[in-house]
Amino acid sequence: MDGDRSRSTRVILSINFNHDGSGVLLVDGEIAGYLTTERFSRLKKHPGLREDDLDELFTQAGVDLADVDHVLLCNLHNMDSPDIPVMHGSDLKHTWFEFWVNQTNTAVRIRGRRIPCTVNPDHHLIHAAAAYYTSPFESGVALAIDPTGCRAFVGRDHRLQPSLIDFDAWFNANIGYCQVANLQFGSAIVGAGKVMALAPYGRPADGPAAEAADVRTFPQLLALAEKDPRPVAVAGRELNATLAFYIQLGLERQLGVVFDQLAHYATRNGVARAVALSGGTALNVVANEIAFRRSGFERIHLHPACGDDGTALGAALWFWHHVLGHPRRGYTAAELMYAGPEYPEPAVRRALAEHGDRIVVEPTGDHVERAADLLAAGEVIGWFDGAAEVGPRALGHRSILADPRDAAMRDRINATIKFREHFRPLAPAVLDEHAVEWFGIRDSPFMLRAAPVLRPGVDAVTHVDGTARLQTVARSDNPAYYDLIRAFAARTGVPMVLNTSLNTRGEPIAQTPSDALHTLVEGGLDRLVLPGYVVGRRGAR
Repeated sequence: MDGDRSRSTRVILSINFNHDGSGVLLVDGEIAGYLTTERFSRLKKHPGLREDDLDELFTQAGVDLADVDHVLLCNLHNMDSPDIPVMHGSDLKHTWFEFWVNQTNTAVRIRGRRIPCTVNPDHHLIHAAAAYYTSPFESGVALAIDPTGCRAFVGRDHRLQPSLIDFDAWFNANIGYCQVANLQFGSAIVGAGKVMALAPYGRPADGPAAEAADVRTFPQLLALAEKDPRPVAVAGRELNATLAFYIQLGLERQLGVVFDQLAHYATRNGVARAVALSGGTALNVVANEIAFRRSGFERIHLHPACGDDGTALGAALWFWHHVLGHPRRGYTAAELMYAGPEYPEPAVRRALAEHGDRIVVEPTGDHVERAADLLAAGEVIGWFDGAAEVGPRALGHRSILADPRDAAMRDRINATIKFREHFRPLAPAVLDEHAVEWFGIRDSPFMLRAAPVLRPGVDAVTHVDGTARLQTVARSDNPAYYDLIRAFAARTGVPMVLNTSLNTRGEPIAQTPSDALHTLVEGGLDRLVLPGYVVGRRGAR
C-alpha cells in the first residue's frame, strides 16, 4: 500500500465508456454518486458519459471536479460493441464530455484540470471487483463471464488476485450465446435475454439428444438444432426454439464445470466456499442457479449491475481497496439497489402539469393502499417511488405491477404494454418471509436468481419451465413497496405481485416522473401511482 497516496486520495471518479455507460463517485470509500447514462439520455445502452451526466454525478455526491483526486477510465476504445452503431448509429462517442489523456496514460485533463488517472484496468477484474467488494464475504472466489472471456479471481479481505485457471481455453458457450442471439434477434446485447426466455420452449419431448455433449462448434450446434426444430412464431417469422434450448444447455453445462472447479480451488486455497458472480453472462439466472446448486459453493452474491454498467463501480472499489489498501465495508441491499436523484413533490407536480392535457390526476393520502386496491381489481399499474434502480432489473422503484394469478395478465402486459415477444416471462416480487414456501430460496433482492415455483396459482409469473426469476422484498430495503405487497396479500392471500420494468419496448427504464408519465400515456397501463397521486389516461375507460 502506498501510504502517502492512500492518505491523499479521498475522491475517485470512475467512468465506463463501453455500452451501458456509467459513472461513479467514491468519496472516502462511500458510493456518493452513481448513474447509468441511458436513463438520462433515453438511448438504450448509451456508452460513456456526457457533460450533463458528469454534472449530475457531482451534484449527487456534493463535490466538485476540484475535489477529485483520481480518475479511472474504463473500457476506453477497447470494448466497443458492434450492437451500438446498429441501434443508434456511429456518433454516440461524440456525445461524451471532453477529456484528454497524456501519452503515458497517467493523467487526464477534464475542464482544464489535470488529474492522475488509470486507463483501462483489466475488464474482467473490474467486473469481479463490483461483485466481490459489495459481497458480505470475507474471502471467496470472484467470477466474471461475458462474451469476451471467463476469468476467476481470489478474494481475501481487501485484496483481489487472478486465479491460475485458464477457462478461456475451452469455455465457449458465452460466444455461442452471442451468435445465437444475433442469428435469432439481430443483437447479442439485446437478444441474449430473449434466448434464455425462449430456450424452454425448445426442449425435446424425450430430453436432450445424447450428441449434445459432443457439440464443440457453432455449425455443430446449428445442425443439432435442425434435427428436431420447434418453431415459435413471433412477428411474422418463426424462431427455432430448439437452437435456444441447446445453447442454454451448453452454457449450463460449461458453467457447472467452472463452478465445480472453482469450489475445489477455493478449498485448496483456504478461502470461503463463496462465489461472487458478475459480467453480462451473470444475467443468465437460470444457468447461474443450476451451476450454483450443483457445486460445492455454499453462498452466492451478484451485484445488481452485472453488465458493463457495473464496471465503473468495480474499478472504483478495486482502486480504493486493492490499490490503496483501505479495509472493506458492508452494504445493505438498499444501498446497492437504488442510486441517483430522487424527485420531490414539486418535481412530480411539474411533470403532471407538463402532461396535463392527456392525464387525469387523483390526489391520494395513501397511495400504497390505493395501489393494492387497483391491483386486486385487476388493473396494471406503473409504480414510481424514490431513486432509480441500479442495473437492468425493476426492483420496486420504477416498476409495472399486476396481479400474478392470471396467465392472461402476462399476455396482456407483453402484447399491449411492453410490446414484446409473448414468450418473455414476468417476475414475482415476493415478501421475503414467504419466499421459501413459494420458491424454496430467500436472498434474491436483485432479481438475479431463478427458482422453481412450488405452489400453484401464480401462473402470470411462472415460466413455461416451471421457474420464476424472483425478487425477495424486505421492509428494511423498501418500506412502501413491501407494504404494497403486504396489502395486496391481505386482499388476495398471495404475498407477491407481478413486477416488470417501467418502460416500453426499445426504451430504458423510466428515470424521471415525466418519463413515467410518458410510459403511461403512450402505452396500455391503467394507472400510474406516485407518492400522493394516482394518474390515469384522459379518455381511458
